[in-house]
Order: sequence, then C-alpha cells, then structure tokens
Amino acid sequence: MASTAHASTRAMVERKPMSAEAIAGIGGFIFLVTIIIQNVISVATLPANDASAAQILQFANDRAWVVDLFVVTFVCGYAALFLFAAGLVGRAERANRAARLWGRLGRSSVGVIAGFFGLVTITEVVLVAARGTLAHDANLTVVLWSLHNAIFTINLLAIGAALLGLSRAAALGGLIPRSLGIVTIVGALLLAIAAAPAVAEVHGSPLLALGLLGFLIWAAFIAVASIRLLRIGLMELDAPGASI
Repeated sequence: MASTAHASTRAMVERKPMSAEAIAGIGGFIFLVTIIIQNVISVATLPANDASAAQILQFANDRAWVVDLFVVTFVCGYAALFLFAAGLVGRAERANRAARLWGRLGRSSVGVIAGFFGLVTITEVVLVAARGTLAHDANLTVVLWSLHNAIFTINLLAIGAALLGLSRAAALGGLIPRSLGIVTIVGALLLAIAAAPAVAEVHGSPLLALGLLGFLIWAAFIAVASIRLLRIGLMELDAPGASI
C-alpha cells in the first residue's frame, strides 16, 4: 500500500515537459517585446537617414547606452525568433506536408534577417566605439551611416521572405486564419516594394511608409501565431494522460 501511495504521489508531482509549440509561442512573444523596444528607442534616439556627420556624432557621444541596449535585445530577440520559427514550422509540417517548402523558406529567411540585423548592430557599435576617430573624418562618418541604412533597407526583403514563408506554412498548417494569410502576402509585397529603390532609401524615402505597414503586418502575424502555438501547447499539457 505504501509503495502504491508513493508511486501515485510521484506521478502527481511529475510535470509534462513544455511542448515545442508552447516554447515557440513564448519565443514569439519575447521577440515581439524586443522589436517593440528597439523600434520605440530607434524612433526616439537614432539620427534620421539623411543626418549630417555632426548629428551622427552627437548620437554616438550622447546616447552610447542605446547601442548597448540594442546588442542585448538583438541577442535575446533573435534567439527567441529562431525558437518561434522552428516550433511553428514543425507544427505546420506535421499538420500538412504541403507546408514543408514554405516552412523552409521562412526558416532560412529568419537566418538572413538575423545576419543582416547583426550587421546593422555592428555598424552602430563601430560608430560609438570609433567616435573619437570619426570626429576628425566627417566623410567616413556619413559613409558608415549610409552603410547602416543600406543594410537595414535590404533587410526588409529578408523580412518579407520570412513573412511569406512562415505565414504560408502557418496557414496550411491551420495555425492562422485564412484571411490573415492573405494579408501577410500583401505585407510581404509591401516590404519588397519599400526596399526596391534601395539607393534612395539610404537617404530616406516616402516608400519607407510601405515598409512600416509591412512590418506591422509581420508583427501582427507573429502575435496571432504565437497565441495559437501557446494555446496548442497548453492544451497538450492538460490533455488526458498528461502528468500534473
């Protein structure tokens, strides 16, 4: 009797490991938080695309803490994004084999996003770290800032590809409504259009507004898909046969 009671008590205290879907959902929300922080601070502190060397150096001298924060959010955010993409694609492929191709496009594009945004962050680090030297070379300062903006612009294409691939996989796997799947295709197109005149975008262009709209659709997709993944994970945790 004592042995039976001990086994019963042990089964009750054991917990079922968190599912990949739940981890992916949490990862999606963490990524959303990091990009919200990054974008709010960017709008409030970063120089404009067409900023002068003096304005760029003023940022590098007065707001170096911003770049340190960007490094932290970059590391946390993209680790979370990789988890989100892996969990979403895995679930979608199990639900519908047709999602495999789109899932591969989405996951590979997430890697490209991380690479490009890492270069954006590196450029910001260089601007701050070399501000003493750059103070004597206005032309180099402007070139570095133009490089920063060019990488950011090209990254819009990678975000568009990730949005298209992941959202199509999610739609085929039943993770997002069909209506949102259509909206995400529009969002991917807007991101591509915004990045197309890349040379003009380096110094700022009204087309960046299209990129912003596409980016908001990207964020909305991640939010909806993360909620769905988290719900699936919690349902499986509470399913009959799961330990409590």
